[in-house]
Formats: sequence, C-alpha cells, structure tokens
Amino acid sequence: MLEKRNTIPITALLMLRKGNKVLLLRRFNTGYEDGNYCFPGGHVEKGEPIYKAMIREAKEEIGIEIEEKHLNLIHVLNRKVKDNAYVDFIFECKEWQEEAKIMEKDKSDEVKWFDLNNVPDNIIPFMKEVFNEPERLYIPYGWE
Repeated sequence: MLEKRNTIPITALLMLRKGNKVLLLRRFNTGYEDGNYCFPGGHVEKGEPIYKAMIREAKEEIGIEIEEKHLNLIHVLNRKVKDNAYVDFIFECKEWQEEAKIMEKDKSDEVKWFDLNNVPDNIIPFMKEVFNEPERLYIPYGWE
C-alpha cells in the first residue's frame, strides 16, 4: 500500500509593527476574502526558504525592504482548508526601509495602520486568532 504524503501549501505572513500599531492590507478583486483585511504575505515558492519568501513578499506587496535579522517568528498556524491544510508562518518585524504602500493594486485597495487592541472586524478569520492568542506560538485552526 502506498503512503499518502501531505503536499501542504506554506505561506509567510508579516505582522509589521510600529509601536502599538500593526499594518494590514484590504483584499480586493482576488476572489478570496475580498473586502477583508489581512497581513501582507503570500505563498512560499518550491525550494525557497521561508524567511526569504517573507522578504520577497514584503517587497512585492508593500514595497518595503526588510532584513532576515529583523524577522521574528511569532506564530505558526496549522489550518484546515476543506480537505487539505495550510501552514502559515507569521513573522513580526519592527525595522524596515521605505514606507509601506500598495504595490499590487489589482489585489489590495487599502493599506492601513491599526491599533493592536482595535483591529477591524472585517479581518480574514484565521488571522483573528493571532490577535486572540498573542502568546501562543502554535495555533491550530479549523480542525474542530
């Protein structure tokens, strides 16, 4: 009997912090969670180290330059998506170059800073768990 192995998509997501504020993008015209806020980030490419994917995604989505030494892994989400799963690596960054702005206008229509204690209600549901469980490194989501 052949063993079935997971081929789980991996994402790198960025909690960009400025004091008690966090930067979020509002999704637009993507077909997934449009109108909801999310962390900048995206899929890790095959053979790409996760921290390099985060650096690449930060540049592609919000036009900032970050260095690996300024990335701090704060959460790993293992989330169920239909009959599959995702693994999301969420990095916090407090030092970067350039001002964050929308770089992919066909995917986002707003970039905005929010107080950590007052994030919008219209945030992608699994990302709410990061704010609900700020001290927890591993967060399972959707498995109940």
